Amino acid sequence: MIFYEDPEEQKGSLKVRVFRNIMLGWAMFIALFGVGVVSLLILFPPGEAIYRSITGDSCESGTTHNSAIDVGDATVLRIAGDRGDLSVEGRNGPAAVQIEGRPCASRVSKRHLDSIVLNTSRNGDEIIVTVDMPRGVDDIRMDVRIFVPNNFPRVEITNSDGPVFVSNVRELQAAIGYGSLDAMRIDGNVSVLELEGSMSLIDIEGDVAVESIRGYGQVDLTGIGGSVVIAENESGPARISDVLGNVTIGSAGFGHLNVMDVAGNLSVQENPGGHITLDGVIGSVRIPGSEERPDT
Repeated sequence: MIFYEDPEEQKGSLKVRVFRNIMLGWAMFIALFGVGVVSLLILFPPGEAIYRSITGDSCESGTTHNSAIDVGDATVLRIAGDRGDLSVEGRNGPAAVQIEGRPCASRVSKRHLDSIVLNTSRNGDEIIVTVDMPRGVDDIRMDVRIFVPNNFPRVEITNSDGPVFVSNVRELQAAIGYGSLDAMRIDGNVSVLELEGSMSLIDIEGDVAVESIRGYGQVDLTGIGGSVVIAENESGPARISDVLGNVTIGSAGFGHLNVMDVAGNLSVQENPGGHITLDGVIGSVRIPGSEERPDT
């Protein structure tokens, strides 16, 4: 027995199947996208939880905290922030460290603003600035702005959550839980112990040493007078340019690594996910998958 199918009916059935497959494909895409967004919020709650309601119009400001400490023979400024923007700027003026703290909270948590404490003290040759937050309140922060005499000897910063900006000091050490680091015009060395976020270092006269970078931010190092050592980069793409010394990288991470105008040697031990672009490296080059290039 032979069955015959009408060509027009067959075309109509094909159109129905194609339309159905397209709709099913869109439905699967939307479902997967929704799962991805929810997963990001679950896996990375700090940024969403902390700045969700305290960076926009819902921010309620509290009383500004002001303090000043004579520098005297102090050679170290040690800052322990918590949540909020943190900046340290060297400038011409009185030989004193001037501190300004601006608390901010969501409307729901504004009753906790008076519980934020900005502490300043002196211990030998160290000036110490710390921020104490009330426990169990996430949607609250204090932005701290500090002015120091131009070319102050050394600044050491720890900040749990929020961007950090530093300029016009002699040496810098930073450990940032979640946020970013922007530093420029540093007359000596820069040491980054840990950072989850992006980093920009511009016009650094000394060496740059980075232990660990995580997250999805960019790394930009430009105008480095010494050498650059990055032990572990698990962040995004990295751009390193205008370096007078060597560049040594333990792990280049999963983003694109772009290295330009290096007077010394370049060594990359691991490059697990990205690719490397080189231009103007004067010394030897040792990167994964290639033999060492001799000095030129």
